[in-house]
Amino acid sequence: MKQNTIGNYFNKMKEKANAVLESSTQTGELITEAEKKSSQPDKQGLSNLGSQVKALVRMVKSYKRGDYRDVSKKSLLLVVAGLLYFVSPIDAVPDFLIGAGLLDDATVLAFIFSTLSTEIAAFQTWEEEKEEEDKYIKPTP
Repeated sequence: MKQNTIGNYFNKMKEKANAVLESSTQTGELITEAEKKSSQPDKQGLSNLGSQVKALVRMVKSYKRGDYRDVSKKSLLLVVAGLLYFVSPIDAVPDFLIGAGLLDDATVLAFIFSTLSTEIAAFQTWEEEKEEEDKYIKPTP
């Protein structure tokens, strides 16, 4: 019997990631769920998790809108797989287990952030530059 490990569950999410990314409906649902879950109060001492998820969600949103394309498809699929893992209530350690439920989510997200650190940093820089440009382009009320 195959052990239920974080890697096994994450691999299942990677298999689903392409279909989700190709479907605007499924991508929208994933974004909504990830935003909702990342905005919940920090009950397990994982305060950084929410801000990490929000950065990944913004990247996927910007990519889907066509605003930001300076990310490889392979990297984007890893991001989507990580978000799928994050929103899934049933994974290696179910989220309802107090004290350990989000630790596996944090592990997967830490893997994604370390693996894609250059591309995520480039996206965040692009966001900051865009925000600065918008200040100059749009007059303040």
